[in-house]
Amino acid sequence: MTSEDSKFESWLKNFTFENCKLNRGDYGEFIADYITGERDGFVLNLNGAWGTGKTEFLRRLYTLLTLRGHPTIYIDAWESDFSQNPLSVVSSELVSQLSEQNQNIGDELNKLGEYLGRALKGTIIGLSGLFTKYFLDDSAAGREAVKAILDSSGQSFLDKVKNEHQEQISAIKAIRRELGLIAEVIQTNFGKKLPVIVLVDELDRCRPSYAIEMLEVIKHFFATKNFVFVIASDTAQLKTSITAIYGSGFDSATYLRRFFNREAKLEKPDI
Repeated sequence: MTSEDSKFESWLKNFTFENCKLNRGDYGEFIADYITGERDGFVLNLNGAWGTGKTEFLRRLYTLLTLRGHPTIYIDAWESDFSQNPLSVVSSELVSQLSEQNQNIGDELNKLGEYLGRALKGTIIGLSGLFTKYFLDDSAAGREAVKAILDSSGQSFLDKVKNEHQEQISAIKAIRRELGLIAEVIQTNFGKKLPVIVLVDELDRCRPSYAIEMLEVIKHFFATKNFVFVIASDTAQLKTSITAIYGSGFDSATYLRRFFNREAKLEKPDI
């Protein structure tokens, strides 16, 4: 992959393990070898406390994986914290960065975009019937959608919830299938190596509700064949976010294990 193919082309020169002053080159190579040997929606938690250099490490890992020929996506979760919908954030970054790295892959991405659109359009949040469209900054349309549902009969409301739920389940399956096909096309037609690697940074800086929703979105929509996620976070802070939502008696450690297959630690650097 050339620098012109990368959204973060400056990183390929400025962030390498060769110029890493913390001497994390060997560890970076180890993590790269490990995650590229995984498949089928593997999710790694890169656990590091504040000040351990998670962002610097991820940027260098991005460079290493990109130059090895793996399609690599970088998502700054905190940068999109203002959004109310992590599904739209992950979707747009996947589509835009894969498109940028693999020219003329438009038809395949269009199919994925169609299913993602169904998932975004059809989502109903809780019994209030708030559509995802409402959370995508179209508040007027959202209020009208809610009003139309609540003004309908009980049976009509129940049928709509049922239909939207079934459409969501169908969209999730289709999204996973299309992602798997896209990965195969990238390998066959563009000569890239699999798996596709998605690096998610700054999750522990996000609002508690948004951080949890981001994990849910990754697990349910994007954990699929030939895709590997690396989520860098301060796990202790994530646990605090979870208890802030669900209460102090909630078992946050067990809850987090739902989302991560393995954990790798980024130790505090010796400065």
